[in-house]
Amino acid sequence: MTLATAARPAVPEDADELLRLRVAVLDGGPLTDEWRNTFRDDMRERLGTDPNLLSYVVPTADGLAACAIGIVYRGYLGPAFPTGLWGRIHTVATDPAHQRRGHGRAVTTALVEALKDRGCGSVELRATTAGARLYRTLGFEPLDGFMTLRPGPGGWTR
Repeated sequence: MTLATAARPAVPEDADELLRLRVAVLDGGPLTDEWRNTFRDDMRERLGTDPNLLSYVVPTADGLAACAIGIVYRGYLGPAFPTGLWGRIHTVATDPAHQRRGHGRAVTTALVEALKDRGCGSVELRATTAGARLYRTLGFEPLDGFMTLRPGPGGWTR
């Protein structure tokens, strides 16, 4: 990692750029103005004040080159979760104009270290094909068997 790829914690003023980068990696769900405003406003409100929302960025002269956003969750104590805390990386995104310069590695590494410092006994993420190699070099391993349940366009059905 060079000085140009040094990551720093995100601040509320980064919210618009975090939204721009987040939208670039979304894979489903409507990108409504309401969703965009909700995400941006949530980032502005919580960055720097909510210890369970962690985000790291690589700034450029005209915005952000990359970001990683993660959450600390509290579960129950157990062998995989000795502190009861676990981290989930929800977003890692690099602006296409800044790819292949180590920015994704810089923000992911900074976020993983911050999650460890917060006491997370485990860190998970969903890897795309493009990102899987990077995550493996950082020590992540595939774990089969996970499934997800999400509401449909009309909400939850009962």
